[in-house]
Amino acid sequence: MQTNNSFSFHRLMLLFRQKLIINKRRYPLALAAFSGSLIISFVFAQTINNFGDWSNMHFVTTFISVFVIGGIAYAGFSFPPFRSKEKSMVYLMLPATNGEKFVFEILSRIVVFIILMPLLYWILANLEGAVFHYYFPELVNYKFSFRDGFLTIVKDGKFEFWALILTLQGILFIFIAPFAGAGYFSKSPLVKTLLTFSIVVIGYFLFAYIVDKSLNLDGLRPVGKDQIFFRDGQSVIRLLSISMFIINMTFLAIAWFSLKEKEA
Repeated sequence: MQTNNSFSFHRLMLLFRQKLIINKRRYPLALAAFSGSLIISFVFAQTINNFGDWSNMHFVTTFISVFVIGGIAYAGFSFPPFRSKEKSMVYLMLPATNGEKFVFEILSRIVVFIILMPLLYWILANLEGAVFHYYFPELVNYKFSFRDGFLTIVKDGKFEFWALILTLQGILFIFIAPFAGAGYFSKSPLVKTLLTFSIVVIGYFLFAYIVDKSLNLDGLRPVGKDQIFFRDGQSVIRLLSISMFIINMTFLAIAWFSLKEKEA
């Protein structure tokens, strides 16, 4: 239809509504299963630490692990209709533009998770802590606070601008890389994405090692200096931030063109 040639927020909302209607039973079950697993992990970890040795930093460490693993797994199964030809045909025939479908996947697989998962974690952590503190008074540090954990990790409670940008880009990379893999690979997207990423990383470090040993780059490094091409650590962070931004945009482009290719 001619109206499908331009982006429409109304059709985007219809996609969300359709997804909620189709998965009106699956979502509550998945949420309950995730919440139950998280509470069990809290109890198990607190038991190992004898309750009294548990602190807010343990909550933060657990959150980082759950956030990273859960984010990779959730984003790695984006574009679920692409797992079969029949569902792909139905999905591509929906009365919505590629832009609307693409934005829908980004919002539902990345933005929603980044916003709701920390909120859910905070609620469950404090709820579980309060209940178990009642039965196990030795669990003294049962209140979880993101702010206290943030101040513990960040020196003086401040982030340098480029360090903050690098951190944000690194968080987005956790989601965007498997998201792009899910759009590019039709079968077992998460496994193939992790395997490809592992090969690239190992190949890069192997290549860097061979170049370093063959060219004897240690001899080119000035005495007392850790960088050859950079004046200070801030320059390195700035370059890494810009590079990570380019990488994230590249992965999003891969996901976008993969969607376009499947439509063709």
